[in-house]
Amino acid sequence: MGDTPVVIIGGGATGTGILRDCALRGIDAVLVEMHDLATGTSGRFHGLLHSGARYAVKDFHSAVECITENTLLKKLAPWCVEDTGGLFIATSDDDPAYAATWLEGCRKAGIAAREVSPAEVKKEVPLISGKISRAFAVPDATVDGFTLAAANARDAEKRGSMVKTYARVTGFGISGKRITSVMIRDAGGREEELACSLVVNAAGPWAGQVASMAGEELALSPDRGIMVVFHYRFTPKVLNRLHPPGDGDIFVPHHDVTIFGTTSKTVKDPDDLTVEQDEVLAMLALGKALIPSIEDLRTIRAFAGVRPLFEEKEGQEGREATREFSLIDHGARGGPENLVSVVGGKLTTYRLMAQKAVDLIAARTGVTKPCSTATEPLSPPSAVEEPGIAGLLCECEQVKGSTVLEASGARSLHSLSDIRRLTRMGMGPCQGTFCAFRAAGYLAGEKNLGAGEAQRLIAEDLAERWKGVKPVLWGWQARQSELARRIYMNLFSLERQEGLKNEL
Repeated sequence: MGDTPVVIIGGGATGTGILRDCALRGIDAVLVEMHDLATGTSGRFHGLLHSGARYAVKDFHSAVECITENTLLKKLAPWCVEDTGGLFIATSDDDPAYAATWLEGCRKAGIAAREVSPAEVKKEVPLISGKISRAFAVPDATVDGFTLAAANARDAEKRGSMVKTYARVTGFGISGKRITSVMIRDAGGREEELACSLVVNAAGPWAGQVASMAGEELALSPDRGIMVVFHYRFTPKVLNRLHPPGDGDIFVPHHDVTIFGTTSKTVKDPDDLTVEQDEVLAMLALGKALIPSIEDLRTIRAFAGVRPLFEEKEGQEGREATREFSLIDHGARGGPENLVSVVGGKLTTYRLMAQKAVDLIAARTGVTKPCSTATEPLSPPSAVEEPGIAGLLCECEQVKGSTVLEASGARSLHSLSDIRRLTRMGMGPCQGTFCAFRAAGYLAGEKNLGAGEAQRLIAEDLAERWKGVKPVLWGWQARQSELARRIYMNLFSLERQEGLKNEL
């Protein structure tokens, strides 16, 4: 390859996984991401590390990949996984024959499924429906997509790779059948041209847009799903409804909250992250099958993510599309001979997706060193804090000032959201009401930001969080939001800042 690196486009779990795999094999690589790491699909899902049981009937190959990678990640990066276990629960309203079909699929895929009694489930999850007919324990778990992507990037950087965040790809330099360079523009509008030996398109739902810059067409089907966050963790295990995968049938305990998902709606624009209150209410109605009192629980936020589903056959979209991933060698299709796209898949299988992509890169470049990500442990992106209340900025997630300061020094810091993704600051029940201004003040003191910059950080953070609060403004959440609004508007005079009044 000479002195020109592989350029990886996309800073989600797959892109950062490819970067780390390249680094471990001695392949020079640069990753470019248009926002911060994991701001796309990898940071906008319910946090479920799939056992594969959800796909055991309809998507068998995906089920096998999930249980294999689930087992590996629990061993290699236990710090970002909570091994909660999961339950698949059938109610008297579900088809009793489906359980037998599902059990056979789990058996063939190698997914352990142990039947537990309704009484055991009720003891663990007091809010569960009294209409349970059967329940099975499976090795589901939860995973933090933000720190997983950050850890892969940090490990690769330590080995000599480069990461450029807030760097949007604007085009390619092409000579004959080869891409010779990648043009990027940073957040300040500065242009840069990166020479490249090969380009890996791991841009998730934006992969079609990236491919089109090289004159290629990808049959991607952006698929939007919404999630609702409850203010506390009312289940210790992942809860799945035992029926064909559908909307509103998964509850995931994630740190101090519970995330409920999801939906499936094909959208034209991968940036379409809208959540309408009608969608939230419709999903809550579906959730009553497992949690009858769901509409009485306090919802604190709703958000959306877009899945990059790949349409191999016409008519396959939404729930009908496979959750398997595809590796596309554009040269083999008559396109640029040094462009590879990785599409589809799930966060659970990100390591395998990266391995297959780098296997192809290695074959193209004569690198013979094999993949080692299935045996090489992955370290956390930052030091683990000592417990204690001294220096706490965020009580909900127990985040200290020292951790915030360390996160603020990582790459390009543009907002408190960048810190939140690395630390979970502001993701707990108060949703940043009390820690956002503390963090802004703390950073102003430690980094000499000045009052105006600190106020900008608070204002932008509130505007970002407001997007998730609006669809769930009723009951206690409405009261909480009014308290937060008055604190920030009146005490910090944010209403005098242009552009904020209408948002908040």
